[in-house]
This record gives sequence, C-alpha cells and structure tokens, in this order.
Amino acid sequence: MKPTRCLVVRARELCAGVFSLWLEAPDITRRVSPGQFLNVKVSDGVDPLLRRPISVCDVEGDLVRIVFRSVGRGTALLARVRAGDELDVLGPLGRPAPELHHKDVLLCGGGIGAAPLLLLARRLKRTNRLQVLLGARSKAELLLTREFRALGLQVSTATDDGSAGHEGMVTELAETQCKVQNGRGRLAISRQPSVVFACGPKPMLADLVRRLDPIPVWGFVEERMGCGTGICYCCALPKKGGGHVRFCEEGPVVRLNEVVL
Repeated sequence: MKPTRCLVVRARELCAGVFSLWLEAPDITRRVSPGQFLNVKVSDGVDPLLRRPISVCDVEGDLVRIVFRSVGRGTALLARVRAGDELDVLGPLGRPAPELHHKDVLLCGGGIGAAPLLLLARRLKRTNRLQVLLGARSKAELLLTREFRALGLQVSTATDDGSAGHEGMVTELAETQCKVQNGRGRLAISRQPSVVFACGPKPMLADLVRRLDPIPVWGFVEERMGCGTGICYCCALPKKGGGHVRFCEEGPVVRLNEVVL
C-alpha cells in the first residue's frame, strides 16, 4: 500500500484540544469501512519519525473525516494543520468492524471515543436498531451529539460533572439502559442489546465489559503503533488464554471479552 497526499479541505477545533479534519481522499473513501484507521504523517521531515494512527470518523463523498485529541508532540503538530495544507496518509488499515443485520445494537463512546462510532452508526442504522450513549467530563466536551442525532438516532449522554444528561460515568448509563428493577427489587434485563460497540479509555472499556457481562462488547482500542502493518508487535494486547492481538492487523476493533485490558 502506498501513501496518499490528501488535501485538507476543512479544519476546526471542536472543543479545547480536540480537532476535526476533512481530507479529500477519493481512493480512501472508496475502500474504507467502519473500524479502520489511517496512519498519518505529522511532519514533512523525519522528526517525528512514526506516523500517528487515527480512526476514521466519517465519510462524505470523496471526503474522509478524522477527529483527534492533541495529547503529545505528534498530534500537536497535526493540530496546526489548516485548510489548503496537504497530509501524507497511509490507509485504510486494520480490519473493519463486524457487519450486523437485524440486531439491537448499543454504541457507547467516552470522550474522543465517540469519533469512530459515527461512521459505524451510519452503516449499521440501515439494517439494525441502534441506541447511542456518549460520555464526557462536561457538556462542553461531549462530541458529535449533533451528528449522531442527524442520523435519526436516539442519543443519551452522561457527564462527570452533571452538566448534561446522567451525572456520572457513561458505563453506569449503559448498565442502566440494559437493566431495570423488577417488582421484587432484583435486576432484570430489559431489551438487552445483541451486541455493544464501544470506544474510550481502557478503564472505561474494562468497566463496561464487567457491567454488561455476558453481552458481547466489541471495542475500538487505540494503541501506540510502529509499523501499522503487523510486523513490530508494538500495539499487541494479551489475549485471555494466551497469545496476542495486534490492533493494526487483528484490530483495531476487538472482542473485549476475550482480551486482557
């Protein structure tokens, strides 16, 4: 696979430290599927040397959207990109998320984890029943709620400070959505989802699996990567029972019930 030079046609800051870029990339948009990612070169030189893996957020015609948080030197450089600039992009990489039909699906995003769930929601809503849960530290940091609702989806929110929706963690909201009190005060399952797709910090993903067990939970897991093609094992995560999952090859969407977070 060869890198592609992509023109940046839109660039803006969604909230403090979180940025959205729309890239003109017809070759990528023809091939990309929900769950895949792009490996983006953040400078024209060799420093930083490694590309930054960023999940695909959405596709619109010949345009592909990425949303990322500036957390280090590489993403800080990427945050300086403006419309009219060009980026060197490799992708799409990774395995797509599993295809589903005629299922009850719960999408659960924490913070920047909302981003890769948007394209997935766009595709899944065609033949499935979807519910979306989004969490953040505050109302100002809730991401992409308008875009999810524009798809005609039911969206519930949770914030740590209670400034929007449920006050507390989005994993608490997910458990509440899946379980209700029956007449004897015990928990009973109410319209249990067939499957959950989630993206967010590792502690959130681990908590979600614990709360929703035995419901299958597929996670969009982001790890530091070296090659992005499965050679270096930099992004490997241990599997329960032995072995490893390489996020660039077997992921980045993996069955969280089967790995050690």
